[in-house]
Amino acid sequence: MRKGEFIISTLLAILVFLFVLGLQRDWRPSSLKDAASSAEQYVLGKAGARGAYPDIPGFERTDTFTLDRQYRAALYRSNSVSLGFAPGRLVIYNDKNQIAYQVDTLEGAREAWTALYDFAGRGGLPVRNSRPRPVYLRDLTGDRKPDLVVGLYSGGNRCCTTVNVVQVGKDSLKVIGHIDGLKGWPFEGLEIRRIGPDPIREFVVHRPQVTACGPREDSADVISVYSFSNGQYVDETREFSDFLQGVLRENLAKWSREKEPSLGLLQTLAAQYGVLGQSDRAKIFFAQNLARFLPQMKRQGFDGAACRDDLNSLVDRLANQQLQ
Repeated sequence: MRKGEFIISTLLAILVFLFVLGLQRDWRPSSLKDAASSAEQYVLGKAGARGAYPDIPGFERTDTFTLDRQYRAALYRSNSVSLGFAPGRLVIYNDKNQIAYQVDTLEGAREAWTALYDFAGRGGLPVRNSRPRPVYLRDLTGDRKPDLVVGLYSGGNRCCTTVNVVQVGKDSLKVIGHIDGLKGWPFEGLEIRRIGPDPIREFVVHRPQVTACGPREDSADVISVYSFSNGQYVDETREFSDFLQGVLRENLAKWSREKEPSLGLLQTLAAQYGVLGQSDRAKIFFAQNLARFLPQMKRQGFDGAACRDDLNSLVDRLANQQLQ
């Protein structure tokens, strides 16, 4: 047998062997590249290797996240979609594919509604076409343990997001914060910043409060501050009066600087006085400046007296919260 014929015979034997093996394993690759990919998926799926994400019956995997060397996350969406949304599940696995944390979610039929806060992004969201890789873990409490911030969207017209703060330990994960009522998508209205002198980073939450004065775009911006205390992130707004006074001063300067300040800014200023416990001052400031907005409110179908009563009720409620 010539050398060339021997080589051809050998190649044919190898191809036949691969074809038979493919039939046994139900391969149907359309190219050598697809064959290699199918083989890799088969091995990972069956052997449960480190790089594989477990499947959940009845769910499809829509996204994956690398947290660190030990933990990674996967977002799943149910195959049963109705009215444009479907049940979902966020699962964090350790390096042995054991579940370290999971939470039920609600996802859009075409896009994910759940988000992990990206500390390398802008406002917690990744920046498209940016070079830095997403950073999902950061020590927020100063205890040298990284933390993860999960945003869970409830659906509806710009409503509502819940934030879970998860402490990532060496052997386990623990929820150390639960902040709800954030209007809008993750992470609208959320700032993570250091306010005090210690290394703890606070969560500054902006919740728009619609009143009888006008539509949503003229809502009052009600601020809350969550800080880490006794192992949990809790609402400690009353402890940050200096910070809130600074925000109030900035908005007062904005009010005096603008030729035509908005009704939303007026309501925000009244609410901020209320949060600081200065309800009388809030009501006086609001009453003195409401008249310029009455023609606009009338055109939009809002009553001035109802507006004033509703805003005063909001101010009293905010002031009483700081006294409790």
